[in-house]
Formats: sequence, structure tokens, C-alpha cells
Amino acid sequence: MLTVSEIIEATQGTLVKGNPNSIVPKISIDSRRINKKDAFIAIVGKQFDGHRFINDAIKNGAETVILHKMPNIYELISNIILVNDTKEALLKIAGYYRQKFRVKVIAITGSNGKTTTKEMIAYILAQKFKVLKAPESFNNDIGVPLTLFQIRPETEVVVLEMEMNEFGGIRKLTKAAMPQIGVITNIGDTHLEFLKDRHGVALEKQELLEALNGHGSAVLNRDDPMVVKIAEPFEFYKKLYFGINHKNIDLWAEKIVNLSEEGSKCLINGQYLLHLKIPGIYNIYNALSAISVGLLFELKITDITEMLYYFKSPNMRMEKVTLLNGVTVFNDAYNANPQSMQAALLTFANFSTNGRKIAILGDMCELGEQSISLHRKVGTQFPAGIDILITVGKYAYYIAEEIKKNNKSLELYSYFDINDVCNNVVDIVKNNDKILIKGSRAMKMETILECLKEKYGWKAD
Repeated sequence: MLTVSEIIEATQGTLVKGNPNSIVPKISIDSRRINKKDAFIAIVGKQFDGHRFINDAIKNGAETVILHKMPNIYELISNIILVNDTKEALLKIAGYYRQKFRVKVIAITGSNGKTTTKEMIAYILAQKFKVLKAPESFNNDIGVPLTLFQIRPETEVVVLEMEMNEFGGIRKLTKAAMPQIGVITNIGDTHLEFLKDRHGVALEKQELLEALNGHGSAVLNRDDPMVVKIAEPFEFYKKLYFGINHKNIDLWAEKIVNLSEEGSKCLINGQYLLHLKIPGIYNIYNALSAISVGLLFELKITDITEMLYYFKSPNMRMEKVTLLNGVTVFNDAYNANPQSMQAALLTFANFSTNGRKIAILGDMCELGEQSISLHRKVGTQFPAGIDILITVGKYAYYIAEEIKKNNKSLELYSYFDINDVCNNVVDIVKNNDKILIKGSRAMKMETILECLKEKYGWKAD
């Protein structure tokens, strides 16, 4: 809850009309979810302009409007606040609101594993603390402030993701969130369309460490040389390294056993058993980072590892769905980049099955000039043990094209539109097959799973 005068103070905006002492119970960017007396902030995005929905917000009960251009609404609304940029204002208001609370804020960034790591950390800490976690992947300059607005007096810990595709983007997020703990999972080929190369990705992630310099704690992947390098210039209150390829660091895993789709086991620091029931060896890294954060909160490793045994994958992250014809689908459709695509394929290739293994892969987006070459690289490194590949999109096609050069036995289908996949996939799939679905968020690959569910029906695991 804020007042109009506090919003003006936070944004350095101008009160065009209204009462500075008016109470604002909630700030919303969605005109459809406005409650009486709320404030509507007219965000301008790539595909929409919130100023077009101001009248709808007023009809739904908004009494305050925050905008950066003036439509003809003077007589319709109680309070009008004019700012230079509504998206920047959203972050500034969220930062002002966050300062009202004595909370521990944990920020997680990295090219892969952010959401699973966030969910693991929140799951662990919720056993002892009142935890607020970012919904889904609310990790950008809209999602982070909307999460901060959910802080309540009883909140003790806030767990955030941070991901931007521009230099200075994470710096803006940390200015609002003021994290005391930062986690960097890894650095890979993401947002290359905007960040150019992996060095650019590293510089973007480094902005989280800048915010912690001199006072905060950092949890870092020791196996990623770029993570180690970007941490070198900074001093932290505490610095914890985790990894698999290095021993005698703060937290390491050894004696790893791959249990295929049933998960994995390993030994932490030579003495603590960790058993994850979610598939993918890469999740051991996510668990190590989450355990590291737990240690910063003075939890015991034995208690944390016991909790992680019951942890379940977030939606669309190797999410297991069983169809009624015996087909098992692993829905990894939330996002994709070259490293996560390769990890998912290797994991899937090792699954056992009484039928066939079918990989359905969509475009990996925002790879810029390297789009074709990085898709071809997935084809070059395509693992044995998969029987059928179905690609969808103009770039995923190059995965199949590269495979054609080297693998005569793999059955290949390529489509440019996801609707064509939906129309044909049911004729390809047979009873007892296992299917991996993966692609970038923009591809909406989960649509294929919905088509399969509609055709065969499904049951909850």
C-alpha cells in the first residue's frame, strides 16, 4: 500500500490532478485485474500500449492512473500522475516499496537453470521462513517489480530470477530489488541477438555481482570459467563455490549415478547423500546452488538434502506427462538455448523405453547472426539413442539438415508451422513411445502436448 505522494516521490513524477494523500492499495499493469481504488500504470511494451486500456481500467475501478502521455481522461479519474517513462516508473515504485521491508532478497541469474534453482531455494527456505518467490518466470523489468509488490509485513525472504537481454538491464533490476544474495548458475549462448557473444552474456550477468560488491554474498558455479572470471573484481561478505569437476570447494558433488528418468544420486562433499527424483544430471548443479543458499541461512545439509528428495520439477521443465495410450511426454518447452537443448537431448537419449524415443524440437530464438550455425551444431552433436526427430520452425530445420549428412537411421520430419506438427504428430506417435518436447518460449511448443492430450487423454503422475 502506498500513497499518491509516495508514488510521486519514487518516480519524480508530476501530479496532474488529484489528492497526494490518496491511498493506493495496489498497482496493476492489467486493466482487467483492477480493483476499486487501485492504480493502473500504462506500460508500453513491444506488442501493446497500456495507454489504450486506461478507460477500461477506470471502468473497472481504478482511481489513480500513472502514464507518460495524456489521453482525454481528466474528468474521468481522481488522480493522474505523469512520468517520463512508465516502465522505468514501475521499477522505481517497486524499489521504493521494497525499501519499506526488512527482507532478505535472493537474486538468481544465469543462462540455464534459473527457474528450477529458484524453485529449489524457495522450497528449502519455506520450511523455516515466510518466503515470497517470483511466479513462473517473472524475471524481467516487469516481472521483478510485480513480484516485489507482493511483499507483505510477514515476508522474510524474497526469491527472484533476473534475466534481461540488454546491457544495464540486470543493473536496473538490482537497483529496485536490492538483493543481499546472488546466484549465478552458468553462462551460455543466450540473447546473442542483443548481447552479441558469450562474453556479452557474462558482462550482463556480472551486473548482479556489482550490486553485491562489498556487502552481499555470492553463490557461484566453479565449473564455469566465465562465472569465476566475472567474480574476480569484486569483494563479497561471503562467497560460496559449487561444482562437480572441482573438489575442496565449498560444495561439490561426486560419485554421481544417473537414474535415467527417475533422477540421479550423488555424494555431497564426500559424505552427504543427495537423491533427486527429477531427471537430468544438470539438476545436480541446481541443487548444489540451492544447498549453498540454504547454508547461508544456517540450515543443515542433511535437512536440505532430505527436503530435495521430495522436490518436483517446475511446469514445462522436463515435466513428465503420461498419456492413456502408454506414451510418456517430457515437456521441456519453457525455453531453449544451445546448452539446455543439448543437456535435454542427452538426458532423454539415456531413457529406457519399450517403444521409440521421439524428439520434437523447435527454434532456439534470440541467437542473432549465429542462429543457423548454433542450430546446425545441435544436429552435429545429436546423441545416439533417439529414433525420430521432428523439427518445427525455420531454424530448427537446420538441426535436421545437419543430421541428414551423418545419420541415415534417424527418422526425420520437418515443419515450419506448429499447427502442421499438431496435424501430423498423432500419425507418427505409436503406443509406448517416449517424447521430448523442447523449444524457445516464443515457439509455444506446449501446444503439441495439448494436441496429444486431446487425442489420447492423459493422467496425472
